[in-house]
Amino acid sequence: MKNYIYLIISVLAIIFGINSCKPTDLTPAYIHVTLEDFENCIDVSNFNEMHDVNYDQEQLEALTHHKFTHANIYVNNKNLGCWELPCKVPVLDVDNGDSCTLIMLPAFPMTGMANTIQGYPFLNITRQRVALRKDKVYEVSQNRPKYIYSEYAHVAYFETFSNSSSFSPTSTSPGQTGLTFVPTTYEGKNVGEIILNDSNGLYFDVKTTLTEPVPVGSYRVVLEVRYKTEGDIDVNMRMSTAYNPYNDYAIGGFYASPDEWKTIHFDLTNTINAYHSASGNTTYITLMFSGGGEKGKETRYEIDDVKVLWIRTA
Repeated sequence: MKNYIYLIISVLAIIFGINSCKPTDLTPAYIHVTLEDFENCIDVSNFNEMHDVNYDQEQLEALTHHKFTHANIYVNNKNLGCWELPCKVPVLDVDNGDSCTLIMLPAFPMTGMANTIQGYPFLNITRQRVALRKDKVYEVSQNRPKYIYSEYAHVAYFETFSNSSSFSPTSTSPGQTGLTFVPTTYEGKNVGEIILNDSNGLYFDVKTTLTEPVPVGSYRVVLEVRYKTEGDIDVNMRMSTAYNPYNDYAIGGFYASPDEWKTIHFDLTNTINAYHSASGNTTYITLMFSGGGEKGKETRYEIDDVKVLWIRTA
């Protein structure tokens, strides 16, 4: 009897050993994401009702003008990293035909003191159920995600240049006190425009002051600008509270883009938190744009959809 028991144990041990030596199947499934999958991906049809505002159609469309260049990918709550689009993301831990939870967070490079690729923080998370199979490619284009702005996202400043401009010359523009972004129709759309030449001037330095303060502390504050320019633009921020005088801080800038419209995002959070008065919970800011031209040459600057948004992060 003992020999029989030993025989059974030996057989089971051999079987277990054979099974344990079988190689793990590391064949991945793939998720294919393109730039087009994130075009027109934001639904603003209920934005006014959700945020208790009265934006017109041009402003609502401006809230959708993003060219997301990256995506943070999560499958079954596992972070698979941040990927530049287009991309084909391998997913190892799946069983064929299993329904998985897919989360894709739109992202792009943020400039400023937080010069990193970050997820766009103002949109609600969208979860999708998808079936992934090993050695097969799931095309996101089959069911492109749709996003809405979080109810906690707040627009502190908005300029679309539809009828007027909130920009004015700064007091430090030597000899260029009349030069500023003015509303004009360019390529069929209302934009703000400055033209530099020998007659108009070869330098501009303009400002716009937010009519409401932005919060300090556990918040993300982001400046967004859409632009098509023949010259570079430097961006500075003038900040003040009831306890501190105005001080100017360099935020960054953007390079000329004469052939296509681009959107740039500046993360103002670190600058605001580093330099605001320790006694205040909010701070007023003034944004300042400056640029130059060349003698004997016309240099055009068009900007549009200038926004400052904030959202609580903790």
